[in-house]
Amino acid sequence: MNLCVVGLDHTTAPVEVRERLAFNPADLPAALLQLTRRHNGTRPLLAEAVIVSTCNRVEIYGVTADAGTARNIIHFLSEFHGVPEEQFVSSLFFYTGKEATQHLCETAAGLNSIVLGEAQIQGQVRNAHEVAQQTGSIGPILSRLFRQAIITGKRVRHETQVGQGAASVSQAGVELARQHLGSLEGRRVLLVGSGQVSELAAQNLLANGARDLMIVNRTLANGLALAERYGARNFCYEELTDAMAQADIVISSTSAPVTVIHREHVVAALQTRAAQQELALELNGIPASNEILLIDLAVPRDIDSDVSEVPGVYLFTVDDLQAVVNSTLERRTAAVHAARKIVQQEVNTFHEWLTTREALPALSRLRQHAEELRTNELKRAQRQLDSLSSEQWHVIEALSRSLVNKLLHSPTVRMKHAAANGDGPHYAAMLCDLFDLNVEDLEEMMVPMIMDRRERVRETETCDV
Repeated sequence: MNLCVVGLDHTTAPVEVRERLAFNPADLPAALLQLTRRHNGTRPLLAEAVIVSTCNRVEIYGVTADAGTARNIIHFLSEFHGVPEEQFVSSLFFYTGKEATQHLCETAAGLNSIVLGEAQIQGQVRNAHEVAQQTGSIGPILSRLFRQAIITGKRVRHETQVGQGAASVSQAGVELARQHLGSLEGRRVLLVGSGQVSELAAQNLLANGARDLMIVNRTLANGLALAERYGARNFCYEELTDAMAQADIVISSTSAPVTVIHREHVVAALQTRAAQQELALELNGIPASNEILLIDLAVPRDIDSDVSEVPGVYLFTVDDLQAVVNSTLERRTAAVHAARKIVQQEVNTFHEWLTTREALPALSRLRQHAEELRTNELKRAQRQLDSLSSEQWHVIEALSRSLVNKLLHSPTVRMKHAAANGDGPHYAAMLCDLFDLNVEDLEEMMVPMIMDRRERVRETETCDV
């Protein structure tokens, strides 16, 4: 069985491509089942599957015996999202074996994030694992891999300086606003969405001097809860234009599958603000700027791209954050070498376990073969020794079992040792040749073994490591 990952991220694909392939959380179970269930009696595309879908990456991790898996996953992505292959295939990467393991461990450690060392990705990897467990698409291999990756992320953050001072995407958005405006002191900010990104943005905005926070969310209760925690004013979605008219900065981070802020919202908000400022100028003689800064942290995007064409509007997306964080990378890169050492240790640990596991199908087949021979010979002997008592027959049966166990002990120990040293496939083939076992059936054995164990893994293992 082969371990693989097919995906794209912020380094290989622009936001326009990533948002079209991003999985809505509600669609993940259906996608995972489509990847791992039989269709019309055919073998499933993957024996195990986990999907990691965030603002900056879409990655499908799988266990498969099919050498053409990459091609099949590309076709799956195209069909599931209704996106022609030619529009994204050049942005994909494909890793197998240790490279796939290393990629996930580095990702969980924040080494592949826009913001080096950001902590949110570890929770996103954990969540992807949990969704796969709940769906039943994960088995022993990916379950062990994802737990190893989460351990890697924790070690990197506790044992190195990579995570110290590292900004999340929301923190980078706040920093972008600070750089663009010079200061956030006294600024009025509207947050669209009430999830974790908005909460982190609220914390950082207040820490940087923002004086007036406003929240707009489609679910009024969720927006109200966030507003109460941070002393913000809460608005319903229908009041979006009025809220925008009062804001210097708008940071949007909803999970909506389509854009929620359109050109007409922004134009109407600026017109309302212009009228208010004209009145203020007449009354107080104080001129004011009719500009607004929009920061779209969502994938798929929340804000229509043509909003940037409106005079006085400055629109930034998650791809613009890279320039913001470049200035902070230098002080963290010194810790990357130590982080990669930890990653390599955990990768090696996983593959030592995996290579040892490669011996199990051949050993299982050998023991099954030996047991069949033992049982057949006992039946033949029983026909010739029908005068034996049950006690005597019990002794003979115990003797046969003991002989088989002793004969298999040395090959079993040596096979496991060979697998641990990376020679598992070679020894498995040799074992099958010596004992005339069906080599072609070994890969076939692995698929039902993994599928049969999925339910047990889901029930007995958790991601809380």
